[in-house]
Order: sequence, then C-alpha cells, then structure tokens
Amino acid sequence: MATIRRAQLFFLSIAIYCALGTALYAGSNDYVVIVLDDSGSMREIMKRDRRSRIETAKRSLTKVIEQIRPETNLGLLLLNGARASNHWYIPIGPVNEQEAIQRINTLRADGGTPLGEALRIASDELLLIRSKKIYGTYRLIVVTDGEASDQVLLDQYLPDILSRGIIIDAIGVDMRGDHSLATKVHSYRRADDQASLANAIEEIMAERNDTDQAGGQEDFAMLDGLGDLDVSEVLKALAKPNNEKVTGLGSSEANQTGIPSNVPSGWVPNSPVGSVTTQPNSPNPSFISRVFGTVCSCCVPLLLVLFFVSAFLTSSKTKRR
Repeated sequence: MATIRRAQLFFLSIAIYCALGTALYAGSNDYVVIVLDDSGSMREIMKRDRRSRIETAKRSLTKVIEQIRPETNLGLLLLNGARASNHWYIPIGPVNEQEAIQRINTLRADGGTPLGEALRIASDELLLIRSKKIYGTYRLIVVTDGEASDQVLLDQYLPDILSRGIIIDAIGVDMRGDHSLATKVHSYRRADDQASLANAIEEIMAERNDTDQAGGQEDFAMLDGLGDLDVSEVLKALAKPNNEKVTGLGSSEANQTGIPSNVPSGWVPNSPVGSVTTQPNSPNPSFISRVFGTVCSCCVPLLLVLFFVSAFLTSSKTKRR
C-alpha cells in the first residue's frame, strides 16, 4: 500500500512539474528588435520606387505593425535618433498599433551608421529580458543601406552577440552589392523597393511559427542526433544561459576575466551570394525549449493516466479488504 501511494505521489509530482513547464513554454513570447538605419544616406531616392529609402522603410514598418502577431514583443532602435532614450524609438514590449504607427510616421534620417554600438545596445536589452524569462526567441533585424561607420566595434561585438544565442537577420536596402553582414549573420535579404522590404521583415518574423510547427520525424531525428549527451549538462545550459552584457571580448580573453563565453568552436560563416543566405551551424537558442515543451506535452497526459490508474487500483484493494 505504501509503495503504491509513493508511486501515486511520484506520478502526480512529475505531471505537475511537466504541466508547469509546458505552460511556461506555451506562454513564451517572441522578442524582436528592429535596428533601423536612420543615417543621412537613407534620404536618397531608391532606384525602383522613386521614393526615399527612409520613406520606404517607414511604409514597410507600418505594414508589419498592422500584421504583427499578439505574442510578439517588438522594439525599434535607431542608429542616430532618440538619443535621450538611448536610441530606443519604441521600447521592447507588446505593440500598440496606433501609437507605433504614429511614431514611425515622424521618423527622420540624419547622421552616420554606428551599427556596432546599436547592436550592442539592442543585444544587452534582449539579454536582460532573457535573464528574467528564459523561454522565447530573441532576434535582431538589421535594416540598413550601408556599411558600419564603427566597423571596429561591429567586428568586436558581433561574434560576442552571436555566441549568446541572439539571432541576427540583416536586410540590405537598395544596395549595389551584399552588405558585409551577409556572410556573418543568420540570414541576409536584399530589398530594392517597398514591397520587398516589407516582405523581408515579415518573412523573418514569421520564421518562429514555421519552426514551432515542425515536428514528427524531424523532432525525433534531432533528438537522435544528441547521442550520449549528458542530460545534466543540458539542464545546466537551459538554467544558466549566458546573459552577460556584450563586451566584445574573445573567448580566451573572456575566460581570463571570468566572463562566461560559449562561442561555438566549429562556427564558420557561409559566404554564398544571393538574396537570402543562412548559417547552418548558427546557434539555435530555441532548440532546448522546443525539446522541453514537446517532451512535457507528451508526458503530461501519460503521467496523469498512470496516476488515476494507480489510484483506482488502490481504491479497489481497499474495498476488497
């Protein structure tokens, strides 16, 4: 009798734990920061649309705001404007459509292209959010028409940002060739008019849905690929992701100063030329949470069934006595 009761408690506690884990996973949000180039060159007229690049960007952002999913937390960071709020034109959070569109309509272009500093500011905010809420996706979308004016800082910060599992997608606006980020980030798209820019942003923001819906044999294949992975190490990585501020230090320097660093040793950027490029070995911060959510979703019903079966058997034995 005592053994059966212990089994009941065990099944019930595991079911509750998994149910809580599933609830956390299901309630996870997407956190997206659009880093918008508002430099002086964005005032130039685009070849196809015959309107300025900044006007094209504003129209594209308006269209995206009108179609954004409710669970998406969006922020808009400018390279030059909104200095009083550390360049945050729209802070990260649920989108108020009317207010966001009004703000976007007042955007102006002027200044340089400090991409490195902007990516650091945006990444630090995403990491701060992730330190409080593990589950979700954390993504930067860089919309720019030129190379960084602070290339040294960009070269320092970019590997550090990628090592923390932040997804970076870049869109080159009305550029003659591919941006240098094309070979270094997770994906790159070209946009030569308003329609292609809006579509590029929408495609990037829709990628989370496509990933979440993947399942079946694909999920089992990924699990099988883990081999003899130590589960305790997976749990440690899940519980303690690297949410330290971006420093720009390499892995060896970070280790010497005690700053956590998990730069993938085999990460090698691709260098194809085309409208979209992706990095097959890029870090995927949502993989563990996907596995956790999938396993919990499958286990909860089974564990609850086992609990009620054991309770029924206990009740039957008690009545016989």
